[in-house]
Amino acid sequence: MALAGVRMIEVPIENSDDVLEINCSQLPEHASEICDILENEGAAQRYYQQFALEYYKQGQADEAVVTLKRGLANAKSNDQTAKLPLLNLLASIYVQKAKQPLASSSVGSSSRDMLLTMATALLTEAERISRTEPNTFLVKGMLAMTRRLPDAALIQFNNALQLDSRNLAALLGKARALFAKRQYQQALHIYQQVLTQQPRGKPDARIGIGMCLYKLGHTNDARRALKRAVEVDGTAAAPQILLAVIELNEAKRRFDLRISRDAGDPEKAGQVAEEAGECLRRAMGCLQRAYELQPDNAATLIFLADRLIAKGDISGAQVLAERALATADTMAIQAEAHFQVARSFHASKKYDQAFDAYTKCLSLNDKHSLAMYGVGQMQLQRTDMSSAEATFQRVLERNPKCVEVLRALGYLHARLPNTKAKALEYYEREMHVLADEAAEHARQTNKSGDHAMAWMDDANLFLEAGLLYEATNARKARKAYLAASIILQRTEGHGDHIPELWNNLGALSQLTGEDTACVFSELNEAAEKCARMLSAARPKQRTNEVRRLENTQRTIRYNVARFYESCGLWQKAERLYQTIVAEIPAYMDARLRLAHIAYFYRANSRDALAQISQAIELDAKRPAPWLMRGNIELQRKNVQEARRAFEHVLKDIAKHDVYALCSLGNFYLAAGKSESVRASSEASSSSPVAKKARDLAQQNYKRALEFFGKCLQLDARCVAAAHGVAIAMGERGFANDARRLFQEVRDAATSGLGPLTLCSQSSDLVFKVPQPSVDTVRSSVDDMRVMCDVILWSGVNTAHACVEIGNYRQAILVYESCIKRLRETTLALESQATGHFVVQAFDAGGENTEKMVSEAEHSERAKAARDLQLYLARALYVQAKSTKDVQVMRLALKEMRELCEAANIKLPSD
Repeated sequence: MALAGVRMIEVPIENSDDVLEINCSQLPEHASEICDILENEGAAQRYYQQFALEYYKQGQADEAVVTLKRGLANAKSNDQTAKLPLLNLLASIYVQKAKQPLASSSVGSSSRDMLLTMATALLTEAERISRTEPNTFLVKGMLAMTRRLPDAALIQFNNALQLDSRNLAALLGKARALFAKRQYQQALHIYQQVLTQQPRGKPDARIGIGMCLYKLGHTNDARRALKRAVEVDGTAAAPQILLAVIELNEAKRRFDLRISRDAGDPEKAGQVAEEAGECLRRAMGCLQRAYELQPDNAATLIFLADRLIAKGDISGAQVLAERALATADTMAIQAEAHFQVARSFHASKKYDQAFDAYTKCLSLNDKHSLAMYGVGQMQLQRTDMSSAEATFQRVLERNPKCVEVLRALGYLHARLPNTKAKALEYYEREMHVLADEAAEHARQTNKSGDHAMAWMDDANLFLEAGLLYEATNARKARKAYLAASIILQRTEGHGDHIPELWNNLGALSQLTGEDTACVFSELNEAAEKCARMLSAARPKQRTNEVRRLENTQRTIRYNVARFYESCGLWQKAERLYQTIVAEIPAYMDARLRLAHIAYFYRANSRDALAQISQAIELDAKRPAPWLMRGNIELQRKNVQEARRAFEHVLKDIAKHDVYALCSLGNFYLAAGKSESVRASSEASSSSPVAKKARDLAQQNYKRALEFFGKCLQLDARCVAAAHGVAIAMGERGFANDARRLFQEVRDAATSGLGPLTLCSQSSDLVFKVPQPSVDTVRSSVDDMRVMCDVILWSGVNTAHACVEIGNYRQAILVYESCIKRLRETTLALESQATGHFVVQAFDAGGENTEKMVSEAEHSERAKAARDLQLYLARALYVQAKSTKDVQVMRLALKEMRELCEAANIKLPSD
């Protein structure tokens, strides 16, 4: 007689009416003892099945396998149907063992496939015995779910239901398969059907109902279903955990700063924050109850570890995560436990251990995107950029709108050589994703207008993008910095801790031609913020911060000086540069600007060269002072000194410097022209002197083309090099080809497709060559110099080429457009010279006697205007001569004589 509460199995004794009672709570350690008893008594196969189930319930799956195998071996050959339950049960155990985490299994990772293969073989044998056994279909469905094949599982569960439409196990399996396929509405219907048939069955269908309702967006109904599951079975931890998940997600949604800020009303925003806090408290209460019910429940431990990490209790989180590792009963749960362990190591800056834990998580669940993202972060920490990029790309393939991954890829490419454009592409994609989220939120809340900027709350995105845009697009850089300033003002007051941002805004506003009031406001804002921060940092003796702010203050002062230059107040600019150089003698940019002002505004070449010499002494390996020396020597007609300066840059400093290459190209272009003129001046074109001059001219033109060709290899959009090639072609007699190339250069310069890396002028050339500013930072003052106007001189040279090929009508039209452009730019320059009243706010007692344009620039512009009028008159004269229009010939000739007399130029007798 069995005792109450004790499960006994009665085994009939062979050839007797007596039975052998075996207490299931006292089963032998080794199942072989039970199997020997069953064999001796000739017990039926169902007894093997019963003892196998008992061993399995007690956590001894291996002993259950031994029992089932002995039962199958002892099955009678003429009674195959008796084997069927054993085959299905053994296959089921193999499937369950395959789902167990590797750490708690005595087999390696490759054995998972072996277990599933053995289960498949057993099910094939069971199906051979009977094709109508519901349990076979059920186990085949379990096998398909383990292999993550919900479609195949659905077929098997449907097969079982065709045999018995009320089979609860088949219904639950079908509901799980539909849930895995994200067909939540159909899964909900099945779970409700199960609940109707078995209101108090296990597993509780209410849990599945709650999960489906939550996925369908019915959060309150999901809560009610799970709370009812708690009422029905107060000892169940699963519904408590799921309730905690719902509350945590709701708290996260409400805590979202963008949504709270979008509430608009501060009182309403405070109410939203209070509601989020209440959700968090309810979540922690559910987790606490789940922990009390099952202290070793791995899911509970994982969620508690997650909350401890959020609170900053890293050591406590690690303890809970490691406990979860020890108690996890599925690979998915153990993968999540490894992830929480990795997070705790990550937060503790134990990056190698974090990398190992992330990797273990992926070995158990290769679709764990967060663990994969963590691996990418650790690879970044190890500076393994190529591996990190590949990892982030895999995450992005699965989550194409994940802003964290887009940010990581942007950060990575921003720090790799020659991939800055790729970095910008990822940053722009992140901006578009955030803008789409803002639009969707506005649609859901029935709000009109553009809310994208209000939705974004991370200034670093725009700061990083602005930094990259600086090298390619000043307008986009300024727009990005403006967005960052708006976010900082909204989230951190006034963004006072980043005066560099306002400095960059001022500098970019100047480059993009913004109103002077805007430039002044931004630079003044930067100066005030920096001064306030310095005043606060100095008493606290924060040495590093003071040093940073002092450097920033000098940079702001330098940009203010550049602003003065752009407004024509070069004397004020000069004083600021002198102040900077007095503080930091090695401040190269300020010293070079002093040299620029000395030569181009004061016409003092000695002071300019002295500043350049000091700059070279401070840093002989920097190309900028050598380039400026070459430029000034070229202006002074010391062409050999200029050539040596440019050659020094290429030989000893930077062999790929485009400016030096273009300048040397121009030098040999001028030398070739000089030799051509000398050859044509000889009385006899066949004389040795003329022949030698022509040979030298060809050699020089060839050298010029070599230098221009190197420039174009380095920068295919370098208009200066293309301009030089066109001049060489024109001088060598290929006027038609030269005309086409000049026109392409002009079009490129007009559309802004190419950087204006311009070269020096030679007044002896028939084809005019524009001259640049040496300074690497473009200035509106330098760009206004007439000899820097690429559009003007490419047009003039186009007209020259048209004259050479006899297309006088086109030449006249182009000359007239060039004259118009010169007149317009001169008027704009003169009007700007009187429009610098805003700048006087810097210095109320400032002088108004400074000139926007230097005497040399006035002279250059007057000479250019006279030359253009002379070219036009000559073209009119030649065209009139070809058409025999005597009146136009006389007028053109009169114009040429007057222009030549004004310039003391002797008019040719022909």
